[in-house]
Amino acid sequence: MRAAMGLALVAGTVTMAGSAWAQTSPDGVPHKGIFAGAGAALNFSTFPNQDVFGQGLSQIYQGSDFIARGEAGGSTSPYLSFQFDIAPVLQLGYFERFSGTSWLWGAKFTYNYLNSASTQNNFLIPQAGYYGGTVSGAMDGNVYAHSYTMTATNQFALVPFLGYSFDKSFIYAGAGPTLTQVKSDLNGLIGFAALFGEHLDLTGAPRSFSSTNWVWGATLSTGVTYFFAKDWFIDLNYTYTMSTTKTNTFASPFNTTHNGYTFSGVALGTYSGTTNVQAVMVSINKVF
Repeated sequence: MRAAMGLALVAGTVTMAGSAWAQTSPDGVPHKGIFAGAGAALNFSTFPNQDVFGQGLSQIYQGSDFIARGEAGGSTSPYLSFQFDIAPVLQLGYFERFSGTSWLWGAKFTYNYLNSASTQNNFLIPQAGYYGGTVSGAMDGNVYAHSYTMTATNQFALVPFLGYSFDKSFIYAGAGPTLTQVKSDLNGLIGFAALFGEHLDLTGAPRSFSSTNWVWGATLSTGVTYFFAKDWFIDLNYTYTMSTTKTNTFASPFNTTHNGYTFSGVALGTYSGTTNVQAVMVSINKVF
């Protein structure tokens, strides 16, 4: 008898706890809950702060005789156009109302598969410099680049938020950190210089460089939910994500010969840029 009463008491306690967790307020919004959802995002991606710097350092020989050292460098800002993309999104979060009020707090973790890329083809990186030794003079020219591409792929965000509930809905706003995977590709570099009355290819065969980085950023988010059933709601939100600028380096040795002159050295430089994303997301979510 005592055992039966104990089991009944435990069952009643569990039932009451579950009811308290899932209890819905008169306005139709649960007091608290863990939620998970999936949907889609319309992403508007921009790629500001682009910079590609190139520099050549060389030793110049005439036959076997060393005659000069040379260096030249410069930078340019490739133009990467904005991109619109539709991508899948996932989110996991928690919210809880402040006792006796319509205000609530919470946080959500979102994943946005951006897969957004922008490219500039066929551009020049101007070079200015000098050479000096037994002979001296200006060492000017250009580095030709076949293409430069920046791609934002995976983006994660953790956003704490505050909200206000009313009539089967709540509105909210928040801000938090982001982590975005960015891939940069700098393809087909060839360095040219005006030397000894000719326009010479100093670096030889085209060189290509690629890097993939995870970059931190911050996001601002605002949205509205609507509970179309007791434990189900639609979430519509707008986010603006600003990522930090990541700088990558490259270096490649060269050894070329033109008209009895040998140029031996290294072509090096940096390439950097930023990815910012505005997104409108809609998802269907289940409250647990």
